Amino acid sequence: MIGVHCIVPARYESSRFPGKPLVPILGRAMILRTLDRARLAGCFESVTCATDDLRIAKTVREEGYSAILTGAAATGSDRVAQAADELGLDLVVNLQGDEPVADLDMLRHVASAIKAEPDSWVTAACELADSERKQNSVVKVSVDSSEHAIEFVRKLPDESSLWFRHVGVYAYSKQARDEFHSLPQSEKEKETSLEQLRILGKRPIRIVFCRPLSASVDLPSDVKRVEKILQQKWKTNEKL
Repeated sequence: MIGVHCIVPARYESSRFPGKPLVPILGRAMILRTLDRARLAGCFESVTCATDDLRIAKTVREEGYSAILTGAAATGSDRVAQAADELGLDLVVNLQGDEPVADLDMLRHVASAIKAEPDSWVTAACELADSERKQNSVVKVSVDSSEHAIEFVRKLPDESSLWFRHVGVYAYSKQARDEFHSLPQSEKEKETSLEQLRILGKRPIRIVFCRPLSASVDLPSDVKRVEKILQQKWKTNEKL
């Protein structure tokens, strides 16, 4: 059976949070905590960081992880496509580098879903908290009855519809990645910084539901929230 690999894209420059991959999360660089999650999931044949920054690559390699240097990339999925092609991989899970407490069961379910549905994209979602409904840094997704994505937004078009919180993970085959990488960025994708909009409507996007543990770091203020999650889990000796 074809195995599934994990690539974690990370770039140093960020308009909203420069240097984000190397920000300390309770004393350990965020990119390392994200790579730790992928390794702990135990469902990937390999775990690799894809970056265009030597500082990130050095940090990753010093901790025993694999890092591959890529060229410029418009999005994380474009960077993953470059790295996966260089490594000769087919099924890949793209765990974004700002998911330092990514849920282990979610990663396992995403890996299983791409094996079962390799012609689709796969991504994840969880319950949207009331406090997140008006936060444009939180990406929302609406889902149809077959658990495929209908739309992704940052700003909710209305308050009555059922929306979920999108979780920063994607999975795809080489064919799906090549298709995505060959398409031009739309104005809407660039305006919202939602790469999945490039493929929405062209290829099914399967949604895997997970518990609301994952907490991405989009802004500096998110760091303390993630640290509190880690501290709480350590305090209760609960394995994340």
